[in-house]
Amino acid sequence: MSQRDYYEILSVERDADDAALKSAYRKLALMYHPDRNPNNPDAADKFKEAPKKPELPKEVASSAESIKRGKEMFEAIECNKCHGTEGRADGPSRPELKDEWGHPIAPANLTKRWNFRGGASRTDIAMRLGAGVLGTPMPSFIDSVEKPEDIWHLTNYILSLGPDSPHYATLVTVTAVSDTIPDDPNADFWKKLTPNNIPLMGQVIQDPRNFNPSVDLVSIRAVYNDKEVAFHLTWDDPTQSTDDPPKKLFADAISLQFPPQPSSGTERPYFLMGDSSDAVYLLRWENGKGVTEVTANGPTKLAPIQSAEATGKAVYANGQYRLVMKRPLVSKSETRPTFTPAAFMPVAFQAWDGGAGETGTRMSLTSWYYLRLEEPQSSRRFVIPPVVAILTLAVMLLVVRVANRRA
Repeated sequence: MSQRDYYEILSVERDADDAALKSAYRKLALMYHPDRNPNNPDAADKFKEAPKKPELPKEVASSAESIKRGKEMFEAIECNKCHGTEGRADGPSRPELKDEWGHPIAPANLTKRWNFRGGASRTDIAMRLGAGVLGTPMPSFIDSVEKPEDIWHLTNYILSLGPDSPHYATLVTVTAVSDTIPDDPNADFWKKLTPNNIPLMGQVIQDPRNFNPSVDLVSIRAVYNDKEVAFHLTWDDPTQSTDDPPKKLFADAISLQFPPQPSSGTERPYFLMGDSSDAVYLLRWENGKGVTEVTANGPTKLAPIQSAEATGKAVYANGQYRLVMKRPLVSKSETRPTFTPAAFMPVAFQAWDGGAGETGTRMSLTSWYYLRLEEPQSSRRFVIPPVVAILTLAVMLLVVRVANRRA
């Protein structure tokens, strides 16, 4: 049986652009959907006459050369206008994007491909590039690239922008150091530490709720020395926002939450920033205000701690914040916790994307995790093994000597 012409099925000209093809496809899908035609047996057959799956060119393996070529295509066909320079969905066209029904739609964050709804495999990504995504501003690029195999080069570049999985942490480890802890979030010191990736969810318990949170992951690196503890936080945010309530814009913010004092049992304050009976301590940063220390008895009852000793520095670039917050290791008041090596301490996280209208209870958050300061490494671990080896050798020589004498 010969295959029907798909331009004929869609009733469009052969030079029809991508928008016309999408519109014609949607109209036919709605017209012949079986749910809309329960008494028409022909509707189901017509509904199945969807455009055929596009054929991809021969697969190209990932390599440094392929990734370089993919980056060139990424910029040449202007993927960066929507997805941003480094793929974090912060491109200049982001505010203008709408779906086929006129609703605002955000571009995908290409560094988090585990969130891709069309699949995260190489073939899935190449197929999206080749066919586009119906109903969205994402067109087909099969005719936009210089050569068909560029679809695979572009795929390889997208795969290089981030890991295949977030590898979530279950425990936040704080490493002991003897040197001065740098304030600069971009210092090489921080790049040498393994991040603890923590997932965040929308706050849906109290009104107003946040069913579509912007910040869904924060990476934390933490260290301490004999004087202070420092937290390096990284999270994606497509816009850098400060307070502008008339425009429904608010300051971007993030906070670390701890019990004010350690508990001998398993009881902890309410994870949603405490309550009227049990307060929590917040180490909080807000764009435009910097780092503050706060006592919270709920998400709307925040009281700054006087004579705060915390400091911090943040940088923003290409859709990502990097922040270092530091405070003394030992607390001088009951409203602040003291950080003790080898002890497990509860910790929780909250984040706000002010550019998305997030403020107050409209936030991303976690329940309680645990944080642990590793004990400083003792020099004994370098001394004891050689001593044991020498003593063992001496004993062996003594045994051999005694055996020779008896012989």
